Amino acid sequence: MVGYKTKVDLIYEVLLQKIAKGDYQDGERLVISQISRENNVSDIPVREAVRRLESEGYVSVIANQGAVVRSFSKERLSEIFQIKAVLEGYAARLSVDFLTPQDIEDLRRCNEKLRRALEKNNMKDYSRLNKEFHLRIYLNMPQRELYNMIQDLWKKYSITTTVFSLAPARMEESIEEHEEIIRLLVAKDYEQVEKLMRGHKMRAGFAMLREMEQREAKNQREG
Repeated sequence: MVGYKTKVDLIYEVLLQKIAKGDYQDGERLVISQISRENNVSDIPVREAVRRLESEGYVSVIANQGAVVRSFSKERLSEIFQIKAVLEGYAARLSVDFLTPQDIEDLRRCNEKLRRALEKNNMKDYSRLNKEFHLRIYLNMPQRELYNMIQDLWKKYSITTTVFSLAPARMEESIEEHEEIIRLLVAKDYEQVEKLMRGHKMRAGFAMLREMEQREAKNQREG
């Protein structure tokens, strides 16, 4: 079933969002039974979701303490965005010669869906479609190892996809940049499409980090 999500997927997304927003602090213990009650599920999907978060570096399991949050530092997040910017910029450049007119049309349709998601303030659909847009650009390029690396980064560091819920003003800017990316792909402007894609990724990172800093400052004032 297309779009179907298991209970594990749903709990994983809930916990990831809370970690990204700072609802769970660094070193805070994740109480399985409490999370189960809050989300009306059994302990089993919660444990599976926590194990997934552990494998991706968001949670550490400590003896006699259980699962505790390992928040991403601003420096670590900045490094992740830099890596994504370099790899996806280069991938966009390599993809230019392998995009068909139908591929370009698919990208345009995807960006229009992003506009509709923005109009409805549907963060979840927006985040999903944004990932779909980017991976669609690189789908046909023959450098499969690079494509797989980019896919793995999207999956492992899915916290970066929460940028739009943390900094919603970035959504409209991103759509406009997508339009320019499409234009450069059609024009086969290798250098500029690589440059724009790198900047596109870095601006998303800056927006997320800026919002995190503002929230930290607010928490300190209120604390």
